[in-house]
Amino acid sequence: MTRLLLLSCLLLPTLALANTVKDLKYGTILFDYYQQNYFAALIGYEYAKATHELEQNADEARLLQGGMTLSYGLPDHAQVIFNDLLNSQVDESTANKAWYYLAKLYYQKGEIEAASRNLARIQGHVPNEIAEEFNYLATLINIRNMHLDTVEKSLSKVAKNSAYEPYLIFNLAITQLRNNQLQDSKRNLKKVVDYSAIHKEEEFAVLADRAKQALAHIEIENDNLLGAWAHLQNVRTTGLYSNRALLSYGWTAIKLKRFSQAVPALKALDRRSISIAEVQEAKVLLAHLYEQQGASRSALKQYLLAEKAFSGGVDSIAKARAVIAGQRIPEEFVVNLEAMMDETDWYGSEPSLDYNKLTPFLIELMSSNPFHSVIKELRDLYALRNNLTYWGRQALEHQLIIQYRQQGLTSKSIGDFIFKAQGQQETLENQISDLRLHTMTLDVEEQERFSALLESTDQSFTFLEDKLLKIKSIKEPYRQSEENVRWAKKLHKRIKQKLQETDALIKKLERVMRIVVNAELDNHEERMRYYWAQARLGKARLYDQTLNNIEDDRMKNTGEQP
Repeated sequence: MTRLLLLSCLLLPTLALANTVKDLKYGTILFDYYQQNYFAALIGYEYAKATHELEQNADEARLLQGGMTLSYGLPDHAQVIFNDLLNSQVDESTANKAWYYLAKLYYQKGEIEAASRNLARIQGHVPNEIAEEFNYLATLINIRNMHLDTVEKSLSKVAKNSAYEPYLIFNLAITQLRNNQLQDSKRNLKKVVDYSAIHKEEEFAVLADRAKQALAHIEIENDNLLGAWAHLQNVRTTGLYSNRALLSYGWTAIKLKRFSQAVPALKALDRRSISIAEVQEAKVLLAHLYEQQGASRSALKQYLLAEKAFSGGVDSIAKARAVIAGQRIPEEFVVNLEAMMDETDWYGSEPSLDYNKLTPFLIELMSSNPFHSVIKELRDLYALRNNLTYWGRQALEHQLIIQYRQQGLTSKSIGDFIFKAQGQQETLENQISDLRLHTMTLDVEEQERFSALLESTDQSFTFLEDKLLKIKSIKEPYRQSEENVRWAKKLHKRIKQKLQETDALIKKLERVMRIVVNAELDNHEERMRYYWAQARLGKARLYDQTLNNIEDDRMKNTGEQP
């Protein structure tokens, strides 16, 4: 099985054509899918399936349903869908996609052997639209299975010129580093750096920064401080990983006794947000560095500024706790997450809460997969709740309609209505005739003013006569069947029940989110209080030193003995 997977990773053909849209309803489902409006796409699929509008693209639509279900974090349900597809007679392209999605599902669940087994079942041509993803997944599985030599040989064939290429090389290098293959790891990390020199996109520059820091880490472990320093000098000072790089640069310069060159890096960190862990350490380290240089006044000033910054940081954490405890948090937090992470729009599309007090402390947390899973599930639950709330309002209107129909209309009441309507029509027609005769006595210009109004009135009478004729044709009033009434009430009750279930799930996840966020804030506060204490100790130490120096000078001038 492993040989099959390795072979498929090396010799993957990618010439399969995408399936064409043959059913109109499948096209609308695809449209919602590509708009990432999965809820509408799933509803469209269920409706099209119920109305038998999927004939030519039934298998493709079913596969799409499985993929969207997987995106909603329902792996067990998605697994049932894929298995049903594979147990039926489907074409090779659809079957290969199903095997791929099953393999991806198992990989995300951490079941690497099952993922490898399902990926190896792909036969023939892999559909072009999943070819790159197939190569990526197959390579990741091989890395997890420690087939590192085979992966390195295959990368130049299956990932060349792919957007996944630098990421696969980086993952391979980190795995080699953990496996103590230092030279192989260094070579591949340098490949990542070289890749970013050719491809100028921001994401590759960020990956290159990580690679440079990993190279510096290797050199530090080997006591090659100069080599580490050389790598750290090339890490950008404004990128996503610049904080760790600047701090590592400062520490390395200090170990090399190059104090003057450590100061600019630490000063750059000192100007950044106190919510960043590296900044907290840098504030104390900078003051300590001034002490080592003998600049006591600069050191004391830095300790005082650090103490003030830590005091403000602890206050900010308290405000952040108040924000996360708010009634509409974390709903607004989740809804506006993408906007908050955007540098150009920190507050998001609904800035009714001061997220600026909260989000700086959650940058690391937001990059973790478990936290993002909670965010994604909450976002989907909020969307479901909005839909259920909408249908709850529709159900109330439907109940009014049913109630009105159940009051019933008899043949006599319809006859009375027709008789009354005909009388009103006759009265109005007489009034319009009188008005028409009156306009004839007016000037020509005045008659033209009324002609349009009279013409519109004639059209309205024609419309009313048509409706009245339809009512006259009713032989027996419509009555809502008891079966339909029971069915409607059952649906209304189900909407209410599902809304209650959704609210309960939201409360559980919101509670989890609050616990996780508060735990992260606890970590920040504990670390900040530690460095705050270090700053106070440094300040006290310098005060004592200054007092001792004053006392020594006084005794020297007066000739007193200690």
